[in-house]
Amino acid sequence: MNKRLTKAVVFDLDGTLIDSLPDLAGALNRSLARHGHGPVPPEDVAPMVGDGAKVLLQKGYATYDLVPTDEDEAIFLADYEAHVTDLTEPFPGIPKALADLRDAGYQLAVCTNKPEVSARKVLAALELEASFDAVIGGDATPFRKPDPRHLQAVLQAIDVDPTHAIMVGDHRNDMATAAGSGVTAIFVTWGYGRTDAPIRIDRADQLPTTVAGIFA
Repeated sequence: MNKRLTKAVVFDLDGTLIDSLPDLAGALNRSLARHGHGPVPPEDVAPMVGDGAKVLLQKGYATYDLVPTDEDEAIFLADYEAHVTDLTEPFPGIPKALADLRDAGYQLAVCTNKPEVSARKVLAALELEASFDAVIGGDATPFRKPDPRHLQAVLQAIDVDPTHAIMVGDHRNDMATAAGSGVTAIFVTWGYGRTDAPIRIDRADQLPTTVAGIFA
């Protein structure tokens, strides 16, 4: 069978599959505490998520008119890696939705700006990694979302044509990446981002029927 004729659903990670905000905010605030600053509330950290760890750190430091150094970034990444699974959990209904999609015959993949080691570590800890045929992190290619070549690298890894793929995400970067790749996108409202999108869902249990409807 020609794999390029199979269908795939590609997921963003943070804010889409997993609620990683508590651990991301914790790492940011421990970094800020090194400079004598108080914590940034999680609800203020949420809009900073989506462009990768380096940008998250830059936005968090900007709260105090600071610019992180290379040392700050290295310490932050190491600290987050050590605590990446402390409080992070799948969003409600995600494990079952993934199982239902796999049972329906779709390939599944992850396209995330998160470093790939961290992404795989958290997916494994949450017993989700086996659901995916590919996991491509933000440091695995020269490109990151919203550059469509990041998503295209994922599709190449699973050998699926863009016309047979769907991107699921909670951030404008996900929607832009999909649009630039000729891929239909589903915006999930339970995450950290806000954007206009023609196809939106509010619960994970709506994923299988929404995907089936797009591919019908």
